[in-house]
Amino acid sequence: MPFRFRHPTLDDAALLLAWRTDPAITRFMFTDLEGATVETQRAWLRGMAGRADVRHFVIEHRDRPVGYLAYSEIDRVNRRCSSGSYIVDPEARRGVAGLLYNFIMDYCFHGLGMNKMVNQFMEGNDAVIAIQRRLKIREVGVLRQHVWKHGRFHDVHLFELLKSEWDARPHPFPRERTLAAFPDGEGMDRRANSCDMDQ
Repeated sequence: MPFRFRHPTLDDAALLLAWRTDPAITRFMFTDLEGATVETQRAWLRGMAGRADVRHFVIEHRDRPVGYLAYSEIDRVNRRCSSGSYIVDPEARRGVAGLLYNFIMDYCFHGLGMNKMVNQFMEGNDAVIAIQRRLKIREVGVLRQHVWKHGRFHDVHLFELLKSEWDARPHPFPRERTLAAFPDGEGMDRRANSCDMDQ
């Protein structure tokens, strides 16, 4: 199994803070942390634990934390969400980062029960934008001057993918394997797969 995904704990606060304030990681993020401390990071983790619109994980490779994955704007009614991820560890990034997308999308559609993934990437994040295009993720368009960062406005590229499109593609891993990389029971979230249509 190239990856394991686990829920962040309060003990991860210092690690996540170091990652989230690393310029190599934050340069293409839409927001920056200002004056953050380990304690404010713990408070953030406590707040995230109670939110229904977010699901997030520490990514582990060979039993070491190497990155972070978050699903945000989870909309159970319209069955859509967004995702964001990064691999911090250079060795893991070179070795298996290209496989991460299969886990992200399988969990989105078959763990969370979403019908659509919508993602935004800041201009300049050429490697990630190129991956979206290579995977033939539909490019909706460009939101011009959408984010203010580094003293200027930046364009944002908008992409979307439907569950039916993802399911029609070949996959390097069986779905049972990708979903098993997530915490017990979450890869087969019965409530999510029922689409919460009664709520």
